[in-house]
Amino acid sequence: MITALVHRIRTQCGAELNTFRSQVHALARQDIGSGGLDAAATTMARRPCLATPGVSVDIVGFTCPRSSDGVPSVRVAVSMSLQPGRMASAVHWEEAHAWAGAVAGGEWVAAEYVGSQEGPDGMVFHYALKNAEDPYALPEYSAVPEYSAAYSEVL
Repeated sequence: MITALVHRIRTQCGAELNTFRSQVHALARQDIGSGGLDAAATTMARRPCLATPGVSVDIVGFTCPRSSDGVPSVRVAVSMSLQPGRMASAVHWEEAHAWAGAVAGGEWVAAEYVGSQEGPDGMVFHYALKNAEDPYALPEYSAVPEYSAAYSEVL
């Protein structure tokens, strides 16, 4: 299901994803930490969930201070919000993994799932975008089509 959703998201939202990736790339080039900004963020326009009617998806890309190697950590948060009357038990939460996988592209080869938290009206899923030059670029649980079977263990 995740592979099909990633493909569908990239097909339907390709231009938006490219714009969002460009914005996140621009953030990553900012002077984050040690005298620069503490962090920076950008958002993608709210979208309806593709797998579950009555749920909306918000995506935030942000950077954290640079690590010892000077490269900023680039993260993505995917928030899935239920509209009033929608039952959480009927939501396909794995769509968050598909959105993160669709965001990963170009310089980033994967979106590594790092955790989630329940919010007042849904769930927020957190991912670290993995750079192609990172020796650990394809983590055990990542939002890329080849690793989609691992998600059943995460959720």
